[in-house]
Amino acid sequence: MSVDFYPARDYQPLVEFGVMRRGGSISILLTDEHIDTLANCLPKMLVSFCNGAAVASVGCESGAFRLSPPKKYGSARLYFGTQYISVTLLDLQYLARIFHIVRQQLRNFTLALPDVLSYVTSSLTSETYVEPVPNASVLIQYRHLFEELVTTV
Repeated sequence: MSVDFYPARDYQPLVEFGVMRRGGSISILLTDEHIDTLANCLPKMLVSFCNGAAVASVGCESGAFRLSPPKKYGSARLYFGTQYISVTLLDLQYLARIFHIVRQQLRNFTLALPDVLSYVTSSLTSETYVEPVPNASVLIQYRHLFEELVTTV
């Protein structure tokens, strides 16, 4: 799981959940709206499951995003459209414990988006590293962003 800016999506900050499968990797990208939905339903889902329900009765959905409740001793599925990744109950419990960090990182990236877009605009035509403006967000690793810009052009 990671929070990052996605150049192919106008540098929108998104949360990526990914897994490796035999046929390759699968990634699901979620917006802040989907993350808010997940944040609201995840604790309820875990309480339902941990209170002795054989199958958690709580799921959540927001547009193309859906989290199916975990089955007894099995896994839940995190869907976006028709793509999905399976997550175990332990994965969900871990996610619930660190979710405040994920949400804060997404908020930070959202607040820094104007600085990122400004930096991208000023750096796209440069062959050497461009220093960010003095009041640019300190939350962004501009040297890394510049390297990504240079390799994608």
